[in-house]
Amino acid sequence: MIGATIICTLVGPFDTYYQDTFLFRLYFWGAIVLTSTTYGCLASVWTNLTFRHLSFWQRTLINLPIFTLPFSLVSWEFSSIYYTRQAMPHPMVVVILVGAVDLFVHACIYVSRASRRPVSLSQQTLPQMPAKAPPMHDPAVEPQENAKPEPDDKPDECAFLRRLGPNSGSYLIRLAMNDHYIEAHTDTGIHMLYMRFGDAIAELNAEDGAKVHRSHWVRFAEIIDVERSGPKVALVMSDGVSVPVSRSHKTFLQEKGII
Repeated sequence: MIGATIICTLVGPFDTYYQDTFLFRLYFWGAIVLTSTTYGCLASVWTNLTFRHLSFWQRTLINLPIFTLPFSLVSWEFSSIYYTRQAMPHPMVVVILVGAVDLFVHACIYVSRASRRPVSLSQQTLPQMPAKAPPMHDPAVEPQENAKPEPDDKPDECAFLRRLGPNSGSYLIRLAMNDHYIEAHTDTGIHMLYMRFGDAIAELNAEDGAKVHRSHWVRFAEIIDVERSGPKVALVMSDGVSVPVSRSHKTFLQEKGII
């Protein structure tokens, strides 16, 4: 924000470099940049929370008119206080320029997030374990043809996925608590479920994943990297999201060899 203000002050767009003093340009463009940044952040937060189930660019297209049209009107009226309408650019020019800047900012955010996404463990070269020798055949131990399989008392993840509806996907990546709802992140996207977080975790197999934070449960097989920043630890999941690990769960994850 400070950098944008300094650049606009020095460059002086729309002939403000020749018409106004340095201090006035600093005040004028500082007010424009401050207003656009504040309103842009609020509009972006509202869009991301309301349409969290949509992709990044779908949310960007929804946010574009929400930000561009009101801010263009406000900036036009603010400029008319100091300049005549004949000296100001056409309102459509202002709308197009504000929209272009908004798209450019979102493109930078998208590139920045994509560049920080770590390489999946499946793409890394891992040492191969030696193959196990086939078991020796013992004629004294013959398979029983009519033997019944032992009952499995472990929770069934498929039963939980069926709660999410017909498009729930084939496997679970992580769970996140959102007020009274649960965000179930699967291979098909985000699914909202009205359920207590503890009850949801109780329905899942403890060997497949664990609660790593008071608001997060992760599937071990979907962890692709571990981020460390001082004492803070986060797990990077296969959907590209970093899940924080609370101090009370660090010991358990260390014993599992995950962090």
